[in-house]
Amino acid sequence: MNRSASLDDTLAVHRAELLVYACRLSGDRDQAEDIVQAAFVKALQSVRSGVEAQNPRAWLYRIVHNEALTSRRRSRREFAALVTLPQAAAAQDPARTRLLGKVEREIGLLAEPYRAALRLRYLQHLKVDDVAEVLQLSVGTVKSQLARGLRLLTDRLGDEMEGEEA
Repeated sequence: MNRSASLDDTLAVHRAELLVYACRLSGDRDQAEDIVQAAFVKALQSVRSGVEAQNPRAWLYRIVHNEALTSRRRSRREFAALVTLPQAAAAQDPARTRLLGKVEREIGLLAEPYRAALRLRYLQHLKVDDVAEVLQLSVGTVKSQLARGLRLLTDRLGDEMEGEEA
């Protein structure tokens, strides 16, 4: 089996989650589709030129992340933190969906190092090692960014979070 066929399989497996991440970064589903498509083209070009990723999922996240940043610079738009959640999730627990929307908006207001780390770790559910690979940072730096970002987020959402736990 050739490498591009293997890449096609890998892309198919991770497409949905990469699209959600791109949507969180861009705030627009159409723009997210463009970001993911451009990332897939770059991944395919890399594979054809001989690049072999040891961790394909994290490698694809990094490409999508970089493509989203490039797209942001081109368009000069701000990141929008809130994405449209599937109707099924809202129907299951509207209060939780509202809280998640608030958390996503607040994450979007944080400084970039914290915003990216929190989105990848807690909204995309990547392991810390994978977040470090995507952002091209050391694991220690990512852990520091996550800890500081969570403190900032907790300060911003403190009263609302206590109300949800009751």
